[in-house]
Amino acid sequence: MSRLSFQSREQVFDFLDDYARQRKEEIDRRQLGPGQGLIKSYLLETLPDGIDDPAAVVDWLHGTGWQVVPLGDADGGMYRISDKDGLLGYLEPLSRRHLALHSTRETTGADRAVRNVVRNTSQLDFAWLTGGMFQTIWEHLILPLMPKRFVKFRFEHRARFEERDWEKQEEEREGDGLFEQRASTLAITEQAERVGQFLPVLQEYHPPFRAIKTLLIPAAEERGGYDFWAWGKVTYRAPSFRDGRSQLLSITRLYERTTRLLEERLWLAAERTSLPGGGESFTLTGAPVTFLFGQPLPPATFRNFVTTTFEHGRGPLRLWGNPIYAGERKVHVYGIDLHLWRRIYLEITPRQMTLVLPQGTCGNTVHRLATNIQRYLDPTVEVFVAGERYDDLVKGVFLGWTGKER
Repeated sequence: MSRLSFQSREQVFDFLDDYARQRKEEIDRRQLGPGQGLIKSYLLETLPDGIDDPAAVVDWLHGTGWQVVPLGDADGGMYRISDKDGLLGYLEPLSRRHLALHSTRETTGADRAVRNVVRNTSQLDFAWLTGGMFQTIWEHLILPLMPKRFVKFRFEHRARFEERDWEKQEEEREGDGLFEQRASTLAITEQAERVGQFLPVLQEYHPPFRAIKTLLIPAAEERGGYDFWAWGKVTYRAPSFRDGRSQLLSITRLYERTTRLLEERLWLAAERTSLPGGGESFTLTGAPVTFLFGQPLPPATFRNFVTTTFEHGRGPLRLWGNPIYAGERKVHVYGIDLHLWRRIYLEITPRQMTLVLPQGTCGNTVHRLATNIQRYLDPTVEVFVAGERYDDLVKGVFLGWTGKER
C-alpha cells in the first residue's frame, strides 16, 4: 500500500513499525542504505489552552508551503504532511496541547523543513528539553531501572555571544571565512551504571557538560533506543516505532505537567475583589523567573547577548524587544515572545536575568530560555521559579511530589 493512501492511524503505525525494524537491521549490519532516513518525531508545543478544534491545525499551516490532508481515520486528528519535496510525514496530536510529526525523510531535509515552519508559525514552538529534565530522566529512570543497558549522551556548549556578534558568526558559517569560538562537545556511549560513576565528576570538573544535547533512552524490551534531542526531536534507533512513541508520550506528559505548573505559579494577573462598602481592590498574583549566571557575564558578552536577542530579534531565544539601558550594567526589556506574540518583561544584568510572564504567555518560554541559555551563554546558569530551583520542580513533577512534599 502506498504511503499516500493510508487512511488510518493504525496503518501508519504498522508501516512505521516495519520501517523501524528494517532500519535497525541495517544499522546492526552497518549497511544503512543511502537516502534511508531513520524515523524521527518532532514534538511541537501549541497553545496554553490547547487545541479546541483539530481543523485549526490546517489553518495554522496554511501558507507555509505544507499540504495538510486529514487521514479520514474514524478516531480523527491525524494528518498527512507534504511539501515541495514530497511526503514529509504524519502529524499526530498527542494531547490538546502537543503535536508530533513522524517523518522518515533524510535528517538534514526533515530538520530544515520543520525548523522553517516553526520559525514562521507563531502558534508553534518546539518542546525544549532542558539539562534538568534530562538529568531527572537519567537519575530516576534509566540509572536505577536499566543499569546494564547502554546509554548515549551528547553534550554541547557553544559560546555564541562571546566577543563577536551573532550576525557575523552566521555570515562566516555560510561563507568561506575563518571562524573560531570556544566550544565543548563530547559524546559518551557506555553502560548506564558506569556512566553513573563518572558523570557527576565530569560535570563538576567541566560545567559545559551540564548542557545535554541528546540522551539515548534504551528501548523497553528491544535492542537499541531512542535519541531525545534538546529541541524536542526523537530519533528511533530501535526496531519498534510503537515503543518509541510510548516513550515520547511519557516525556510529553512530564513536559506538559511541568509547563502547566510553571504557568500556575508564574502568570502575572490582577485579581479583583469587591469590598463591603461597594469599592474594589486588586491583588497581583504571579512570580518571576530568575536565571542566575554562575559568573557575571563579561561586558562584551553581555552587550552581544542583549543586542542580538532584542534589537536584532535573532539568536536562539526567539524573543524581540526594545532594550532600555539603565547604565551599562542593567537593561529593562518590554518584549515580545515570538511564540504566540505575547508580551514579556525582563530585567537583565551581567549577574542575572529576571523574567515576568503575563497571564496567557506560554510556560514553554521558560523551557526554551533555560535550554538555550545553558547551551549558548552560560552552562552553569541556575533557574529559580518563584524561589524554587527549576531542576527541583521538574524532579518533583516526575516523582509526583505535591505541596509540602517538595
